[in-house]
Order: sequence, then C-alpha cells, then structure tokens
Amino acid sequence: MTEKPPQPIARLQHVQPGQRVILVDDQIERVLLKTDRWYGYFDGMKASLCHPVNPASMVFGEGGWRVKESEK
Repeated sequence: MTEKPPQPIARLQHVQPGQRVILVDDQIERVLLKTDRWYGYFDGMKASLCHPVNPASMVFGEGGWRVKESEK
C-alpha cells in the first residue's frame, strides 16, 4: 500500500509582492505590498512570513508552493 506523503504548509513566505492571497483564518483577499526578513506587509497590517496561507489560492508542484494564476 502506497500512501501519499503530506504536503508542506503553504505560508506567506511563498508569496511574492504584488500577488493576491488569503491568509488562514481571514476572509479577505489581500495584496502583498512588500516583505522584509521577517514580515509581509499589506495595506494597514503586517503578518509573519511563517503565517499559513489558504491553500485554495495556492498550487503545490515542482519547486514548492506558488500562487494560483488569476482566472480573470
């Protein structure tokens, strides 16, 4: 029997400035403005780069996590 190994958790560190993302336990889609060594900055707030991101807006594949391309 072969089991699929668990995927790593999608975190804010996998998001690039300018991309839209939904943080875990948040219902608002936010645009990441910039990052520094420890934090990601949004309009009016900051979050740790290790903060989990809603995996529904992310894709796991070769090279790790990345933000899904917009379907608009």
